[in-house]
Amino acid sequence: MDKVDTFQLAKYPGTKTIEVGWSQFSIVPDQPVPMAGYKPREKYTDIHDTVYIRIMAINNGSITTFLITSDLLLFPPTLKEAILGKHHDTNDFIYFSATHTHTSVGGWEPSLLGKILMGDFNEVWMEELATKTVQHMAQAKSKMLPAELSYWEVEASKYVINRIDSKEEVDGKLRGIRVVREDSTKAMLFTFGAHPTLIWKKFTSLSGDYPNEIIKELSKDYDHSQFMAGAVGSQRFTGIDKIFDFELTHKIGELFASFINNAAYELLPDTLTIQTGHLQLEHGPSQLRLMKNIKLRDWVFRAVNEPLQGEVTVLKIGNVLLLGTPCDFSGEIVKSRHWDQLAEDSNIRLIITSFNGEYTGYITEDEHYSDKDDEEVRILNWVGPYFGAYYTEIVEKVIDKATEEEVQ
Repeated sequence: MDKVDTFQLAKYPGTKTIEVGWSQFSIVPDQPVPMAGYKPREKYTDIHDTVYIRIMAINNGSITTFLITSDLLLFPPTLKEAILGKHHDTNDFIYFSATHTHTSVGGWEPSLLGKILMGDFNEVWMEELATKTVQHMAQAKSKMLPAELSYWEVEASKYVINRIDSKEEVDGKLRGIRVVREDSTKAMLFTFGAHPTLIWKKFTSLSGDYPNEIIKELSKDYDHSQFMAGAVGSQRFTGIDKIFDFELTHKIGELFASFINNAAYELLPDTLTIQTGHLQLEHGPSQLRLMKNIKLRDWVFRAVNEPLQGEVTVLKIGNVLLLGTPCDFSGEIVKSRHWDQLAEDSNIRLIITSFNGEYTGYITEDEHYSDKDDEEVRILNWVGPYFGAYYTEIVEKVIDKATEEEVQ
């Protein structure tokens, strides 16, 4: 844990009123490609709703931060690296996430496993997406205007259930940041921790699942909205019966947009310090299990997939602390460790997101590793036991670091 103990946040004091800009573009390929999510899928046959990359730029006079989300299963590591290679302003900070929709496009993972599950790697398309992302980052930056930011959260746990053990805890809060600019244009950044798996896996219609339906409803009042998957590991929707697929996503879009629109907004100061950091994680040999007591050897894992590597991305805007993880992070861990209260005791508002541009599988409670045989703790857990405890120590120490900066 030496890296955690010595980790420090880079600090950028606010020198002017916060400015915010945004942009987005469609990522639908020119020709149908296999879909990504669940097991190997057919090519999509039609488009129910367009999938996007969405970008928000926030500047405090000392640094510009970009929050970039993709309507994909995760944020592809190859795309992240291509974007970083094309974006040459090293004074900027980029925070990646994805919606985790299981009904979007594949073709973005070059490994053998990626080709099997998501179709042939489309390098030309990836390069196009990277180029467009950098172009739209510049657009978002050029259109920034002075703005007010507000943090908000809404309890929606009645609509979330633990997939591994229905009796265990869940993180069921909607959380986000509301933006109101001086010209009265508005934007909404929001997160939630239920898997976007509401559309039947045999459907071949392209869709962003429930996050896109919430965005569609928010567009009646907001000029821009974007969703980042929260602590979705081991969590799914519940509480709405007898409707399915697109009727269900539409219902949730209306319901959750109303929750967001009626949230209590906590206004942040006009001038805000921004703090940033990248905390590299330490991984041993891969631990993917084909059956409860049969593990894939690490050299085989490396032959079909990329080696395990990941980081926790840290972005603190005023007293709002965003932690981006390279995994399906467990909402059960978030809730059982009382991290909201731990952060709130230090006047910090905590938002944990998944899929930060690297991917190391599922992170769940360690006790489930030996007690359960669900796919989340077996074939989708690539790091083995003890990583729940490892992440717990990391998150709590990062909160401590952020608290130290808060009181200085």
